[in-house]
Amino acid sequence: MVTPMIKNYRPILLLFIYVMLGILIDQIFIRKAFLPKSTCASYTLSIKNPIEIPFQVSPNVQIINLSQPINADFKCISTKKLLNFINTTICLHETENDRFVSNSFHGTNSIWEEDGVKRILQLLIRHPYLDFIDIGANIGTYTMYAAALGRFVLAIDCFAPNINRIHRAVQITNVANRVVLIQNAIFTHSGQYLHLKNYSRNIGGQELDISKKLFINQNVINNPYIVKTIKFDELLPILVARGVRGAIIKMDIERSESFVVESGSRVFDTLEIPFVQMEWMGVRSYPDRAKVIIDFFVKRNYDPKTDSCKLLSITQHATWPGGICWIKRNVSNFC
Repeated sequence: MVTPMIKNYRPILLLFIYVMLGILIDQIFIRKAFLPKSTCASYTLSIKNPIEIPFQVSPNVQIINLSQPINADFKCISTKKLLNFINTTICLHETENDRFVSNSFHGTNSIWEEDGVKRILQLLIRHPYLDFIDIGANIGTYTMYAAALGRFVLAIDCFAPNINRIHRAVQITNVANRVVLIQNAIFTHSGQYLHLKNYSRNIGGQELDISKKLFINQNVINNPYIVKTIKFDELLPILVARGVRGAIIKMDIERSESFVVESGSRVFDTLEIPFVQMEWMGVRSYPDRAKVIIDFFVKRNYDPKTDSCKLLSITQHATWPGGICWIKRNVSNFC
């Protein structure tokens, strides 16, 4: 016989049981789907609070230890204040070797791609639940400004001299708790070693040469123009561990943008990614790669637009401007 008191508490007890079952299912099935033990090595990542969250990530992913001191003779400058309140520190290459990016910084007067950086900052301010993924971080212009805003940033670059400059800037500005820095090239296959093409006077902007794979030896590992590849999806455990549920992406990796979408479907299908800012100039010379990118985003209900939010024609992609945006159709306040 059930007493009246137990009858009164029965709905609460049932609710408690359902909640506990939900938590158990999440822990056993959902999280294990992201972190397969058979192919991953264990690491520990510090999140926004002091708690250490264990996660598992492919051993091919090269995470930079930002707490380790870096002794280098870089020229590091305080940058222009954007939106009247956000500035940061950037560590530059010698301008004779970097006529585009580093040469764009003139004290507090100008920065590299100022309009693009301001657009990203405005969107992050407008959408406070979004973090930032910087694919092709170069010397960290977008990364450092987004971190200065207080957002978590996953920054990816494959060129060691770029990585070292971001590392130093992160330490100077004391934002290591908000930045995860990855030194890899994103490709369709993980764990390969590929060449970077060496362009004079554009030291930070080399194209990935996929014509041949290399055998691993010490000379390969120590050569900054030889880089190790990962798939974009291999970074998903890091984002999950940091509690990222949605992000804005900036993608500029010298004609290799198609490799991100070819290897990153799980990232896009798992996270809310309403806006992708993409370099298109180099992609135009690779029609097959352009088709891969277009098919990927159209399938996921993105529209290609100009920086001023003008809709672009899919059939005219060869004439698209040098920089475009992919914007999800069901989102607002991104234009």
